[in-house]
Amino acid sequence: MSHANTCSFDKNYLSNATILFIENNDKIRFETSEIFSALFKNVLVAKEVDEAIRVYLENRTNIDIILTDVDFANYKAIEILTQIRSLDWDVPILITTSFSDMNILVRAIKFNLTNYIVKPIQLNTTLKIMSEVMKRKQQKKELAAKNNELRQFMAILDSCNIICEMDLDFKITSANDAFLINSEFGLDELIGMKFNDNQIFKSSEMADTKIMEMLKKGKTWVGLSKKLTKQGTNYYTHSTILPIFFNDGRIKKYIEFSTLISKYENEVLSLRKHIYLLKSENLKTNTKLKNEKEYYSELAVKLQEQVDENVNNAQKILFELYELKKQNKELKEKLKIQESRFEEFQATMLSGA
Repeated sequence: MSHANTCSFDKNYLSNATILFIENNDKIRFETSEIFSALFKNVLVAKEVDEAIRVYLENRTNIDIILTDVDFANYKAIEILTQIRSLDWDVPILITTSFSDMNILVRAIKFNLTNYIVKPIQLNTTLKIMSEVMKRKQQKKELAAKNNELRQFMAILDSCNIICEMDLDFKITSANDAFLINSEFGLDELIGMKFNDNQIFKSSEMADTKIMEMLKKGKTWVGLSKKLTKQGTNYYTHSTILPIFFNDGRIKKYIEFSTLISKYENEVLSLRKHIYLLKSENLKTNTKLKNEKEYYSELAVKLQEQVDENVNNAQKILFELYELKKQNKELKEKLKIQESRFEEFQATMLSGA
């Protein structure tokens, strides 16, 4: 192996990797594995085909990259590649060859080789190739992790939002279950329908045409909207409609994310507050009348006591008592009238709801 004077690879990608190094030449295997040990987290070494297959089977879950010689007698290298690829088609495999037999290279290429290195191998070149391979592998892992996070995020959005997708003509191409449930339309009925057809979508703040003009310019619209169900009833949402772009900046489609808002709920709450206020006023009236009744009852007792003590004034006291009872009767009648009016109001409110 020849040595270069400068380092042209990223050691960080190698320091966390485990390599399986298969080399038939004792001198090359010893010298190269010594260098690899200083750079890789773990170096697994094999000389013969059977040994290489055994080491791979024992450590396959930990091996990140394989560098193997293919200059074995009787095309034994193909046996190594066959065994590995039967278990893992994606693990990066680099081969070293002296091109003494082109047939072996042609046959080896069929096994999804990552790259090949011509003997005698250049240290910097080889390490640079492996560093780039590990970099791409790490990037794939990070991309897979981000895609997984994105799928989870989209699942959360889908479970919490009313979502529909539209093509460039603002025709609905898909909708989630929340959209179907709230709109009462079937998916086959929605597909191809424009988002403002039949007032499926109607902004409470801006004309639909202006919203579409904004979206066509690549802008996002956020606002309140009133939607119409299949049965003709309204429901209100807070909507965000945004364009989705291709990598070159062209608009691919539009997506609306909506959440049910409290406008309708506020109307119900306002009605409930009004009813509660009426009940409170009625309760106050009843309490007042009850207190008045208790007061007059106490007064009647006192008057009776006065009757016992003042026989001479009995007629006067009885007359006053009569007047008081008359007033009490009038108050009761007023109470009945108020209760009757309240019951009529309740019946009117219930029939209107």
